[in-house]
Order: sequence, then C-alpha cells, then structure tokens
Amino acid sequence: MDFTPATTTAPAPGTAPEAGHAPTPAASVRSKRTRITSADLGPVRPNRLQRLGGLGLIAAPLLFTGGMLTSPEQTAPGTAGYIESLAADPALSLWSANLLHYGWVALAFGAIASLGLIRAGRGRVFLPIAAIILAFGAIQMSGLLLSDWFLVSAGNTLPIEDAVTMDAAAKEWTVAIWQYTGMAGGLLGMGLLSLALARAKAVSWWIAPLGFLPWVLPAFGLGPVGVLVALACYAPLLVAGVRLVAAR
Repeated sequence: MDFTPATTTAPAPGTAPEAGHAPTPAASVRSKRTRITSADLGPVRPNRLQRLGGLGLIAAPLLFTGGMLTSPEQTAPGTAGYIESLAADPALSLWSANLLHYGWVALAFGAIASLGLIRAGRGRVFLPIAAIILAFGAIQMSGLLLSDWFLVSAGNTLPIEDAVTMDAAAKEWTVAIWQYTGMAGGLLGMGLLSLALARAKAVSWWIAPLGFLPWVLPAFGLGPVGVLVALACYAPLLVAGVRLVAAR
C-alpha cells in the first residue's frame, strides 16, 4: 500500500475556484451583508403616540415658514434696530413669535416620534441619538422666544437706549449657554435627524442633506423667496411625518 499523502494543487492567483469549492469566510460575510442591506425591512408600524408625533414633523415646518414670513423686517442694524422692528408692529411680532414657538414645540414631539420608523434594527443607534439632540434643542429654542414678548413691551414703553440696556443686562452667562445649546441642538439636530432617517431607510439619502439648510437660507436676505425655498429643505422631516401618519 502507498502511504504517500495526497497533494492538492492551489489555484493560481487571480483564478476562480473550481466548482463546488467552499466560499471563503470573507466572501460569506460580504454575501450576508449584501442580503441584509437589500432585504425588505418590512412595514412601518408606529404606535398611536408616534403617529400623533408624526403630525408634529409635518406641522413644524409649516409653523416655521409662517413665523418667518410674518417676522417684521429689521431696517436698522444691531440690537436697537431689532427691538425697534419688533415694537413697530406688536401684533405681527407676537404672531410671528407664537408660530415659531409652537413650531419648536411640535418639532420636539416629532423628533421623539421618529423612533417609530426604526425597522429591523436599522438606525437603532443613530436615530435615537439624533432624536434626543433635536428634542433638547427644540425645547431650548421654544423657551428663548419668550424674549420677544419682553422686547416688544420694552420697545414701546422705554426709550430705545434703556430697552437695549435692559436686553443686555438680561443676557448673563447662563442665558448664553441656553441660547447656544439651543441653536446647536435645534439647527444642527435637524440635519442629524435627517441623516439618521436616511440611515433607517425612512427617507431617501438624496434629500437627507437638505435638513442642514432650512435656517441657513433665510440668513442670505432673500426675503419671502428664501423662506419658501427653505420650506422645501424640510423635506426629510415632512416625508418622515407623512410615513408615520399614513402607516398601516
């Protein structure tokens, strides 16, 4: 009997393995990853509160747009010019402040409700983090709008120099923390939530970056046109809200 061990010839580099050859572990991982990515994640099944919160994702952009369109135009620079613009038309100024305030309130509810769009664990880490950041920022921003009520009153009852002094005195360091954390969480949080929704496959990736722009475009002084264009940049939130409300 021949006890010489049988030898096998390894395939040359770059050549395909013979038929029936077992795939390598790396190939199996790649194949599995492809199947998970392309698999049907199933239907969206939010609970009742998440459906209600979806209305917040729809209402918030509309309230923001209304608040920006009714915001009095500032005709002079600086704090004095801002106070004078608010005081010139108190009814319009407070109408705008109310719309913006309730827009942030609606967005806080909508951010938490977006968790109802998680399916098969997709986005289970990124989406909750983004939702918490945005909800925190929205709560901070809604409270900051109370200053508009005081500035309208100050601009109509005090000399403008005293109104400016009062505003400066009220902005001690804790208010600055309140303001900047609100802006960071609210404005940046919209973009992060939009990306997280895309990661969860709740919205398309091509509209996700728009979430960073709604509050940037009005800063270019484009007037009502810029505000309406900004409304289109809320598309990721609007799409997510509609999916929550219309889910079956």
